[in-house]
Amino acid sequence: MKIYLFCIAILMSTYTYSQSYQYFTRDEVVADVDYLAQKVSAIHPMLLNAEKQEWWNLQVSDTKDAIKDSLTQNQAYILMSSLMAKLQDSHSGVQMPFNQRQKYTQAGGLTFPFIVKIEEGSLFIDYYCGEDTSLFDGGEEILQINGVEVKHMLEEMDQLFGGLSIHLKQNQTAYYFRFLTWMIYGWESNYDLLISNHSHRLKRVKVGGVTGEVFLNHLKDRRQKNSMFDLQIDENHSLGVMKIKSFVDLSKFCAFADSSFQLIAQKQIRNLVIDIRENGGGRSVVVDSLLNYITDISYSQYKLIKTRVSKELLDYYESQYPQKYEIVKDCAIDSIYIPAPQIHEPHNVTNKFKGDVYLLTDKGTASAAATMAGVFKEWKLGEIIGEETGGTIKYFGDYWTQYTPNTHIGFFVSPKQFIQFGGLLPDRGVVPDYEIVDKRDLPMSFVYDLILGN
Repeated sequence: MKIYLFCIAILMSTYTYSQSYQYFTRDEVVADVDYLAQKVSAIHPMLLNAEKQEWWNLQVSDTKDAIKDSLTQNQAYILMSSLMAKLQDSHSGVQMPFNQRQKYTQAGGLTFPFIVKIEEGSLFIDYYCGEDTSLFDGGEEILQINGVEVKHMLEEMDQLFGGLSIHLKQNQTAYYFRFLTWMIYGWESNYDLLISNHSHRLKRVKVGGVTGEVFLNHLKDRRQKNSMFDLQIDENHSLGVMKIKSFVDLSKFCAFADSSFQLIAQKQIRNLVIDIRENGGGRSVVVDSLLNYITDISYSQYKLIKTRVSKELLDYYESQYPQKYEIVKDCAIDSIYIPAPQIHEPHNVTNKFKGDVYLLTDKGTASAAATMAGVFKEWKLGEIIGEETGGTIKYFGDYWTQYTPNTHIGFFVSPKQFIQFGGLLPDRGVVPDYEIVDKRDLPMSFVYDLILGN
């Protein structure tokens, strides 16, 4: 902990920007850290344990000791995010602020011109957002940026995100990589890269940064080509393959599900693959909407839900969820409220699927998607193929956003602990019926073998 905070303190004292930003005094940042820490202590179920609370107080003290001078909002974010990550809870953390970023881009600032992915601690080019698209094919490994070893960069950035799954933390680092290179290192317009191409030959390439507008246009094109939901039909094998990348948007998913299951019925498809690999979760109601189409069995998504009652929770429920407030308003502060398991009766939807169902999972399957895998396994709705989910059987969640009073940085704290179905080991994920490492899409090949063997 002290070593990492020392590294942050060095970075804070050395990196600069071409633009001028507001600085907050040391006392203001310390007050914000205290505010955040107090909310975590009051809300998070883990900190009802006296030993955990003592440990948390030490982390907070070390963090405040590392603040030697005034800080920008970006620097305060790095400090507080590394503190929250110590909770190892992927549903408690700090929102990346974009105030400075907006000022920077509005002034013509440039950004790192790549969408990247991280695999087993290595950084790869996924998509180049510059003008000369012939420079990169995608898949090249980036070893150095401006003389800094990428592996060291990823080790630093990894400590800004919480959770037990290395893969899920790497996904977050990859998503925010272009922001973090700017926030931590101050890199803007020029990037000197050492890359390893597909033949493992080393090559130095210099590229310029791109404007935010150019980057977002490339990102928009890419998102249009990679929609959140997709259905492919293989009539030769009577197989439908439904790719679901997120369970966030209920209305869009319902429209997709209605049209998809109508087409599946029209084509008289007997086998259905539901692919939730790299699905980071979303809303449980969207999971229920999908399960309506594949089962008539009554089920519950969770074995147990524990809610820590706090003044903050009561205030939040009273203003936002009056019905929930009525349920817990008479509970004592710091008591644990445990509701009866909620049984879901699947709706009698049109075009309900009656054939064989196969669920594809991997280490990127988390939160609500991992919960769905647990339901799928517990109620034997079909075969699960692929890798153990990144989302674990026990996890925290159901947060809301709060803001520090001085730097106005958003943060969120889990008030609940969930225990889902699908396994007995709380810190493990849902284990597939057939464990297959997700290389060259071997899980799909295995599905075809299963279909042909039936």
